[in-house]
Amino acid sequence: MKSKILWWCIAAFLGGNLFLFSSCSKENAKPAPPTIEVVHLGIYDAASDGIFYLGEEGHFEVNITAPGRIEKIDLEIHQESGYGLYTLTNTYTGEYVGKKEVRGFQDYPIIPLGQAIGAYSFHLKVTDQQGQVTSLDRNITVEVSDGTNPGHQHDEH
Repeated sequence: MKSKILWWCIAAFLGGNLFLFSSCSKENAKPAPPTIEVVHLGIYDAASDGIFYLGEEGHFEVNITAPGRIEKIDLEIHQESGYGLYTLTNTYTGEYVGKKEVRGFQDYPIIPLGQAIGAYSFHLKVTDQQGQVTSLDRNITVEVSDGTNPGHQHDEH
């Protein structure tokens, strides 16, 4: 009889410790890292995805999910080769800090006239408040406009 009671006490002690340790580890677990979903990248014409025109507004739109809450969003567009190697950078904070989700995050970067046409890289990086980073890396092409770009309408710009 004493051995049965002893075994029940041992089982209860081990089960209680297992419960305590498993619940503590869940509290300390980091949330999932941010995700970036591309809605559009390039000039407004959807058939020309990945193309920007010199001196004209480009366009990108993404949906961002950050369970660990957004700390900042960094954009870098840089020329891959050639002379002068142009780089455009921007950091977005303000209204985005602390949000778990931003649907339709967009901007209209301009590669200025006088820069080289050709291959560029588009990098968008989301850092959450846990220090986790997710990057979106795409190749884009910068061309000279043929004058047929219909442009686009937007209220925020």
